[in-house]
Amino acid sequence: MVGRWACDRCGFVAWTRDRSEMAEVTGSHLLAHHSDALSASDFRVSWDCPYCATAKTAYDTDGAVAEFKSHLHGHVADRIAGRAHVADRVGWDGVVRVDASAAGDEADALRTHFHGAAGLVVAVTPTPERLVRALDESLDAWPRRTVIVSTGEYEFEATLDVDFEGRNVEIVELDPRLSPDEVGETVSRILDDNHEPGERVSLEVSVFHQIVAAFDVERSVAFVRMLAARLADTGGVLQLYVDADADRNVATVLNFLDETIDLTVAVDDGRFVRRP
Repeated sequence: MVGRWACDRCGFVAWTRDRSEMAEVTGSHLLAHHSDALSASDFRVSWDCPYCATAKTAYDTDGAVAEFKSHLHGHVADRIAGRAHVADRVGWDGVVRVDASAAGDEADALRTHFHGAAGLVVAVTPTPERLVRALDESLDAWPRRTVIVSTGEYEFEATLDVDFEGRNVEIVELDPRLSPDEVGETVSRILDDNHEPGERVSLEVSVFHQIVAAFDVERSVAFVRMLAARLADTGGVLQLYVDADADRNVATVLNFLDETIDLTVAVDDGRFVRRP
């Protein structure tokens, strides 16, 4: 669970690990909205709060800016929600686009955030060892059931220190020659076999750009739409980890999926951010 703040002037939303980290986020964001309230003249820097009568003038530019940010934060501090979750934004039933490379540390922060709050985790990933390592190092307890789907063979030597005993984990190897329909059918069967009524589902797809690269735009779009529809029938959140630079057709596929994606989130210095 994290702290959440939503700007009431635009669509910006930020989630941080605790409330104390939010001051820099809110201060910087509100300063961008009210940059005209900060001015420099005759060797001094001045700011005039747009929310109250407070005004300050100082010679130390950095200090004045920091003080203004802190002051702006004070006006919204009571609107920071505690014990929030990114998936609350879609009611744990929708598609979240994650603007981060699936093989990066930033993606690990968000995937463990989702997976740690779910009972059933299904992850379609080309790097299963990385996922196992992220879950093992970040979570106090693993999900009730974790099914890792990969086109590559799991390298147990890479995670010899991970104790799988007592953890309900299954690793499914896919034939890399399977079509999108066949991959989707595999995921659907996994949901049928493992989901318990009323349980949160976290479905990770970290092979988005590989699918786009291997198949045409039309079939890639259809695959995501059918997967989203299948998960909607069960109830849960589908996360698409998107590296826009990985393939030239990624942006085209995303344009077609605009109405399918309910929320787009980026990871910024350990914080989760929805930009306007």
